[in-house]
Amino acid sequence: MQLSGTDRNRRFLAAGAAVAVVAVMALVLIAGFRLATRIRASVSALQTTSVLQTYPAVISQQLAALRGQLDTLEYSGRVHGELAATVADFNKDFATIERRHDLDPAAIHRAQTLWRSYQPALAPVLAFSGEPYDDTDTGSSLSSSGRVYYDQVRRAAIFAAENATVLHRQLAILSASLQARTSAAAARLRTLLFVGVLTVLALAMAALYLQLARGRHERAAREAQEQTRDILKTVREGFFLLDADYRIGSVWSEALTRLFGRSDFAGLDFEELLRNKVSPETLATAVKYIKLLWGERARESLMKSINPLGQLEVSMDNGRGGRESRYLQFDFHRVMGPKGVKHVLCAVGDITSNVLLARELQEAQENAHSQLDMMVGMLHADPLQVSTFLDSASAGLKHVNTILKEPARTDAEFRKKLAGLSRELHSIKGEASALNLMSIAQRVHHLEDMVGELKGKSELTGNDFLPVVLKLDELLAHLRGVREMTARLVTLKDGSPEPGATMSVPQLRVVPTEQPGAPSATERPARAAGDLATMLQQLAAKLAQDHGKRITLTLSGLAEVPDAYLATVKDCVIQMLRNAAVHGIEPSEARRATAKPEVGEVRVDFHRSEKGYELLFQDDGAGLSPEALKRAAVRKNILTGEEAAALDNRAALALIFRPGFSTREEVSMDAGRGVGMDVIARAVYALGGKIGVSTNPGRFTRFKIALPEARQAPAVA
Repeated sequence: MQLSGTDRNRRFLAAGAAVAVVAVMALVLIAGFRLATRIRASVSALQTTSVLQTYPAVISQQLAALRGQLDTLEYSGRVHGELAATVADFNKDFATIERRHDLDPAAIHRAQTLWRSYQPALAPVLAFSGEPYDDTDTGSSLSSSGRVYYDQVRRAAIFAAENATVLHRQLAILSASLQARTSAAAARLRTLLFVGVLTVLALAMAALYLQLARGRHERAAREAQEQTRDILKTVREGFFLLDADYRIGSVWSEALTRLFGRSDFAGLDFEELLRNKVSPETLATAVKYIKLLWGERARESLMKSINPLGQLEVSMDNGRGGRESRYLQFDFHRVMGPKGVKHVLCAVGDITSNVLLARELQEAQENAHSQLDMMVGMLHADPLQVSTFLDSASAGLKHVNTILKEPARTDAEFRKKLAGLSRELHSIKGEASALNLMSIAQRVHHLEDMVGELKGKSELTGNDFLPVVLKLDELLAHLRGVREMTARLVTLKDGSPEPGATMSVPQLRVVPTEQPGAPSATERPARAAGDLATMLQQLAAKLAQDHGKRITLTLSGLAEVPDAYLATVKDCVIQMLRNAAVHGIEPSEARRATAKPEVGEVRVDFHRSEKGYELLFQDDGAGLSPEALKRAAVRKNILTGEEAAALDNRAALALIFRPGFSTREEVSMDAGRGVGMDVIARAVYALGGKIGVSTNPGRFTRFKIALPEARQAPAVA
């Protein structure tokens, strides 16, 4: 938490007051200790001077006692020893006083002078060590040395008696001076302690005040922190700070736990936060963008405009053993400090509902546009042709429903169902695209996407097919709506019916022979061939426009297609025409580079043969490369590398009829699922026919379908 200037000053004052209290107490204690030490020494010296004042009188008394013992011829050794001890003590104590520097040097000097005047008188007395008496039969008397000793004692006693008072007075002056100094030191100590106590009290009061003020502000700060925590607990967005090492700080909003399903964010690297949730490419782009935010010259407004994480799709654990997609929006704001960028504030929001709603709106708009396009297309389409498609589509979807209802238990049985679904749906989508009924084609395409996702699963169960069933119900409902719309459009074309009358689409397909103007039995095949030719020409034009190519379609012999083969021929030509537009015919620029006409040519010819009928389909496009087909088979895991290398060119060309084979990596409305040629081959084989392919890479691709006589064809449902 960043402190304001006032809070920082208040903390500095509180810390300063505490330091001042400690400093004052230390100074008072040090000064008081020194003064107390001096006072203690002064008291000791004062005691010494007090003792010294007694020595002059004691020395005088001891000299007088020694003289008296000599006068009476008594033993004087004890008194002589006491005198020597007294003089020695005086010298020792006086030496102690002389070493002090806080006494008046003049007073000490005078005391020294007076004491030194004692030395001539005391020295001979103290130096005597002989026997002062002579013992005879008649009694004791002073010896010659005793008489000298006696004279010395007498003179010393007289001198001590005369000077004892003077020396005592001088020592008393020293004692008084020392006492005065000691009293002054004691007064200073009391003053120091008093001032120190007052200062400490004042500083303590100031510190207490500042502490109370700090406590109030800390309570306010705690309340602010608690409010911040409440905000971080409540907000729906995830907030966190990134440091210069791109790591998350120690404070973040609790929404991050919900968004990312973890709680260990402190110190977490930003790259680690998104790892395994986005693709490696997206992760690398995000890390580069984060690093750019720390550039001093980077403009924040510009950085926001290029934010690659504005709508990020992440894969999250749904808590049920699976994963789900979410959409997160990252917003970044740089936090500037005195030395530049200090942190980067990151806000993360879950915009999944917004993205899904936008998609629903877009799908609704696309559906509305497709409905409008379908209505416009139906206005130009032959109602009988549309009705025929609706009948075949309904029959195909019923077959799809039958496949879905078939019981299955093993994974192989489920995958067999998926293969059947793919073939039926691909045929329906192809014819819907040929009739420009894009709303139906797109819905079938979505169903194909769902089937493709199921094929990619490692293990299948019956529950995996439930979304397909729901989507199939939607498609059937849409077909019913298209059928009703077709009936109304036909009604508008044919004239206004009686009020309340309705006409169903199936009725439009039934044209009685006795109805005036109805086509005869010989005219109906020609009309069917014309409808097929028109549909194929429209499909060729649409495919050329969708894929940015120029295509000319030449048709011949369609009037000879038997009714029994009409549906199969139509499906085959539609699928091969789509393949030619996607894989075969090159863009105009590429054709010019190889000296080809800019407009690609596709030829379809149906004619009788010796054994029945023959359908030829040829385009002058890029052709088929056996090596490219082998590589595609390896990529799709249809063949191993060794198996592909062992194939000859004829076997390599046959790969296009394998289920799931496609040379395209991405899936589109017209190619990429590897179903179309498989469907054609199965339909031809079901009629007892054969299909072959020949090619010249860079020049052409030709398909030849041989069908038996119509009467020889086995009945198909």
